[in-house]
Amino acid sequence: MNPNTQIGGINVSIDAIASMTGVIVTECYGVVGMASKKFLKDGWAILLKQDNYSKGVVVKETKTGLSLDIYVIIAYGVRITEVVSEVQKRVKYELEKTLDVKFEAINVFVQGIKVVD
Repeated sequence: MNPNTQIGGINVSIDAIASMTGVIVTECYGVVGMASKKFLKDGWAILLKQDNYSKGVVVKETKTGLSLDIYVIIAYGVRITEVVSEVQKRVKYELEKTLDVKFEAINVFVQGIKVVD
């Protein structure tokens, strides 16, 4: 992403967008954390730590904007559709407000459910 201003150009890397997305997602109700986009051999998802949030987000550039694939682990007992919908709305709002770029799609993949104490 390389927008230009009157003063000069601004370069925002794909990794920066992925890290910002990870922070926004983990603040949403019902989300336990970010998951790796790759499953382990036995089908379990890995819960990522804060410094690795970008491994749970795939950013793709399209002709009309950006597309995100977000991999999450959610809390047991919450309505999955509501959590996913909230994640999509919040990520879209926060990133479009911050970066001034349009998002074509925000896809959320639930990699697992975790019981939270």
